[in-house]
Amino acid sequence: MNQWKRLNLARCDSRPAPGLLVALRMVPTKEKATFYGREKYDIGRFQVDTAAGRKLRWHGTRGTEDPVRLKSHYEIWWCVIPQD
Repeated sequence: MNQWKRLNLARCDSRPAPGLLVALRMVPTKEKATFYGREKYDIGRFQVDTAAGRKLRWHGTRGTEDPVRLKSHYEIWWCVIPQD
């Protein structure tokens, strides 16, 4: 069984490899926030942004998002989804 790991974008061993199918669990850091006030889950992949070089983008079921922006509102946990 896979375990949830805290996302750390600064270290390669603390984030999933680009292209790997993962689930994200996003827990809000500010309890009184209206838009970012609920815990969310998403499934997708991190991809390297070709226009920005090494920058990672999250491509999930809700579209493309900037993980750095998400981390300012959420504590993010990730788990690898095994593929058949």
